[in-house]
Amino acid sequence: MAQYFTLEQGSLLLRFEITDSFQTLLLEVSPRGKQPVPVAEDSKGWFTPVELQLTGDTTLQTTGYKHNGTKAGLELEYDDRDEYANNHGRKVEIHYTSSSGLYVTSHIQFYADTPVVRCWTQLDNQGAQEVGLEYVSSFVYHGLAKEGKQPYYDKTTLWIPYSCWYGECRWVEQPVSQVGLTRLPIHGQGCFGHSFNRFSYGSHGSWSSCDYLPMGMIQDKEEGLTWFWQIESGGPWLAEYGATPGGYLYVALSGPTEAEDHWWKNLKPGQSFTTVPAAFGVVEGDTQAALQALNQYRRDMRRLSEDAAKCNVVFNDYMNCLMGDPTEETLLPMIDRAAELGCEYYCIDCGWYADGYWWDSIGEWQVSKKRFPGGIQKVIDYIHQKGMKAGIWLEIEGMGMNCPLAKTLPDDWFFCRHGKRVAQNQRYLLDFRNPAVLDYVSGIVEPMIVDWGVDFFKMDYNVNTGIGSDINSDSCGDALLEHIRAVQDWYRYLYTRYPFLVIENCGSGGQRMDYGFLQLHSLQSISDQTDYISNAYIASVIASAVTPEQSGCWVYPYEDDPEHVIFCMVTGLLLRPYISGKVWQLSQPQLDLMAQGIALYKEKIRRRLIRATPFFPLGLSRENDPVLAFGVEDANGGFVAVFGIDQDVMTLNLPTKKPIKRVKCIYPDSEDCRYSVYQQKLTVALPQKKCARLFEFFY
Repeated sequence: MAQYFTLEQGSLLLRFEITDSFQTLLLEVSPRGKQPVPVAEDSKGWFTPVELQLTGDTTLQTTGYKHNGTKAGLELEYDDRDEYANNHGRKVEIHYTSSSGLYVTSHIQFYADTPVVRCWTQLDNQGAQEVGLEYVSSFVYHGLAKEGKQPYYDKTTLWIPYSCWYGECRWVEQPVSQVGLTRLPIHGQGCFGHSFNRFSYGSHGSWSSCDYLPMGMIQDKEEGLTWFWQIESGGPWLAEYGATPGGYLYVALSGPTEAEDHWWKNLKPGQSFTTVPAAFGVVEGDTQAALQALNQYRRDMRRLSEDAAKCNVVFNDYMNCLMGDPTEETLLPMIDRAAELGCEYYCIDCGWYADGYWWDSIGEWQVSKKRFPGGIQKVIDYIHQKGMKAGIWLEIEGMGMNCPLAKTLPDDWFFCRHGKRVAQNQRYLLDFRNPAVLDYVSGIVEPMIVDWGVDFFKMDYNVNTGIGSDINSDSCGDALLEHIRAVQDWYRYLYTRYPFLVIENCGSGGQRMDYGFLQLHSLQSISDQTDYISNAYIASVIASAVTPEQSGCWVYPYEDDPEHVIFCMVTGLLLRPYISGKVWQLSQPQLDLMAQGIALYKEKIRRRLIRATPFFPLGLSRENDPVLAFGVEDANGGFVAVFGIDQDVMTLNLPTKKPIKRVKCIYPDSEDCRYSVYQQKLTVALPQKKCARLFEFFY
C-alpha cells in the first residue's frame, strides 16, 4: 500500500508518495495550508524527484531533447530518509538504491521561515562497475500550475531573466503557450498535453550569467501562486521546462550536462559525485513576493562577514575615472578626493602591473616601476594614512599570451583542448585543478595581504573558458566543473586564513553573477555600464538577482552638473555604491553633493539596508521605460529611489503592510521636488526629466 509523507517548514510544504514498488514521487510543492491537488493515477509515475541519465540507458518515453523520463531516475527505489536540524533549519536526506549500483541521496535543506529549499543530488557508486553520468538533476518538479480549473498552458507565464554585458538583468514575461508549451491533442492517441519539445535556457561556459541569470519564475495567474528558483553553479547550468504525460508542466534544474555542456563523468566504484545546488520555492502572491522570498533566502545561505554587515563604501578608480591607467602621480590626488568624500576603502584598479598596454601581459603581477617609481607600497601607505583600507584589482584566473611566464609553464597549468591551450582575447586560462596553480596564485595574493597591507581585492574575470579542458578529465565539462569548485575552495581557504578580507566578485561586470560565488563574497559588480542613465535601468531591478547590500553599483559623475551628480548618487544609495567618476573635474558644490549622499548612506541607510526587503514600485523595469523606481522597506518604513527618464511625473505603489504616515525627500536636501502620498501611493513631480530623488517613508 502506498505511503505518504510531507516535509514542511514555515510556509512551505513538500508532499511525497512511496508507491507499492518503492518508487518515490514528489507530488506537491505548495504553500503550507493549501489543499493538495491529486495527480492522475496514470500520470503520477512520472513525478520522480530525481532525473538521472546513465550512459547506455534508455529513456522510458520519447523525449526529444528533454531530460525527463529517464529510466535510471524512474527506477530508483526508496531506501530510507534522515531528518535533523542544523544552523539553517530542517535538513532532510532521502536515500535511494539503484540496479546500477548507485546509491542516490536527495539533499533538501530548509531555511527557517523562508519558503525555499536548497536541493542537490549525491551519487555514490557502491557497485562493482563504472557508471557513466550524462545528466543528473539537482531538483525537478513535475506539478507546476496543476492547481485550479484551467490547464497550465492557459494561465501560466514564465519570467525569463535575459542578461548581457552592459545590460544585465532584463526580465521578460512570456506565456508558456508562446514558448511552445501548449495543448497538443492528437486524434486517437490520448496524448493530451504531452509533446517532445521543451523550453530551456542556461550557461555553457565559465560565465554563468552571460546570456541569462541562473534563475526564473513561474506564475499561475488563476491561483495566484508563483514558483521561483535559482541555480548556484558558478559555471554551466541548465533550466528546462516541458510537459509530462497527462498534461503536467515540469521544471528540471541542473548543473552541466553532456548534451548541452560537454559534461560526462565516469564514476568508478567507490567514487562520489554531487551536483551543484539549486534553490526552489513557492509563494501565494506575485513575482514581487517571490523575489522578496528569494532575497531572504540569499541572506540566509551566504557566508557571514563584517563587510556584509557594515556595507563599506568603496572608491574604485576605474569607471569613468582613470580607466586602467593608474600612476603614483594620478593616484595620490584621487586618494585625497576619496577620503574627503568619506569613502572607507580605496581600490587601485587595473594597469598597475604594466608599463604600457597591459591586457595581454597579465599574470606575473609585478608592480610597474614606470608607473610607481617610489613603489606601490608608497601609495598603499598613503591610502592608510588617509584613514581608508587599501584594495587592488586582480584577474587571477587568467594569464596573458604575452606574459613571459606563460611561455615557460607546462600546458597542464592551463585549459587545453585538442593539444592546444584555450585562448580567448589574448588570454590563457589557468586551471585551478592543478595544485601548482593553487600554490602560484596563493603566492601572489597572500604577500599582498600580509606584506602590502591589502584588505580588499577586486577579482575580475574578463574571459570565458568555453566548454572546458580535455586534459586529465573524463570530459571537457567535468574539467570545468572541477576547476570552478577548486576556485571556490581557494576562496574559502583565503577567508579562513584572513577573515577580514573583502573580495568583490567581478566578471566583466555581471557576467559571473550567481550564488555559487555570492554565497562566499560580500560584493558583486553588477555591470560595466558606463552611461549613467542606462546604469539606472540595471540598478532599479538588480535586487531581483542579488541582495541590495551585495549589489555593487557604480556612482561615477562625469559632468559638472548638479542633476547629473544627484542622479548618479541616487542610483547607488539603496545598493552598495562604488564611488568613481571624473571627480577631479567637479566643482566644489558637486563634490559637496556627493559627500552629502555618502554621509546619508553611512549614517542612515546602510544599517537598515542589510535587513530591509526590496520592492519594485513600478514592477520589474524594462528597457525604454520612461520612469524607474526601486525601494527597500523594514518595520519602521523604508526608502524609495525614483528616476525620471523621459517624463517627470510618476505615481508609485508603496508597500501596503502598514499605513504610511509621512514621506520626505531626503536626497538631495532641497525643496525643489513636489510629492504627495495617498492610499499607499506616492506621486512625484520631479523638477525636470533625467532627474532622480531619494525619499524616505515612515510607518
